[in-house]
Amino acid sequence: MDSTAANPDIRQIVGPIEGPMARLNEFLGEEFRAHESFIHELLVHIARYRGKQLRPACLFLSAQAVGGDVTDDHVKCAAVVELIHTATLVHDDLLDDAKIRRRVETVNQRWGERAAILLGDYIYSRGFTLSTEVDGVSGLLASTTHTICEGELLQVGSAFDVELTEERYNEIILKKTAILYGMACRLGAQLSGGSEEMQDALDAYGQAIGMAFQIADDALDLVGDENVVGKSLGSDLQKGKLTLPLILLRKILTGGKLEEYLWLLKTPHAQGAQVRVLRMLRESDVLPTVRRRAVEHVREAMTKLEVLGDHPVRGSFEALSRFVVEREL
Repeated sequence: MDSTAANPDIRQIVGPIEGPMARLNEFLGEEFRAHESFIHELLVHIARYRGKQLRPACLFLSAQAVGGDVTDDHVKCAAVVELIHTATLVHDDLLDDAKIRRRVETVNQRWGERAAILLGDYIYSRGFTLSTEVDGVSGLLASTTHTICEGELLQVGSAFDVELTEERYNEIILKKTAILYGMACRLGAQLSGGSEEMQDALDAYGQAIGMAFQIADDALDLVGDENVVGKSLGSDLQKGKLTLPLILLRKILTGGKLEEYLWLLKTPHAQGAQVRVLRMLRESDVLPTVRRRAVEHVREAMTKLEVLGDHPVRGSFEALSRFVVEREL
């Protein structure tokens, strides 16, 4: 059986790190509080965005892979990773005009654009402050956040570019998504005294599963069910983002169909435009190809785990690898 075909339970991933994850959530519970009532209201609201916390899980699993105990520094850095991720969600929702996140209203939907911008900045700044409390990590965290912002800017700058290449798309998702997974893995190993070889391998593992995660997420934005996914979907097409399914569809269309498709991509708000694009997508063999691309990244991630030998935590990493693409495309 294909190792990516299993349907792993989240408990397979977090089972060995239940204690550290509990400590993380206790720590975050304090971070999502404020003395000012309005700021406190915002923080309490976005605390509900908390999902499966895969990035902090990467950090804790990497720490265990090296063999070190999970210290307060690990917990603090895991919190910074989660804060960076949360800030990007707040800003992403604003950029996408999203209305729902984790089945609750987005900040921009309830309080407006200015509140969303400032809250994202507020969370980023808190993350940077925390990072200075752990020796040797603030530079890596700041550099990673800079790269994430660069990826988001590249995506904004590529809006409605119907000739966007697959190579450019991969660069964008590497920078805006995969880099944070890799950094979380690297940090866990670094804080536990892991070798450069171990840090590099786990960083590469994290980046590979981050690529797979984003490819799957982009497919879900087009063909997913909002009631299942729990957030607003369909924004990529509306905002002119050419994601992998749309790039691959462009490659196989010819003649009048291609001309029609390119026009629809440039005018997604025209009556019936999105319906027509989705019909073309479903009538093609693109979605299985997209899934195969995501699985290729998962297989690459699996090869990086050779550095762990037969360490017990390897099973959790493998389950995490499968989990990012288990969603139906």
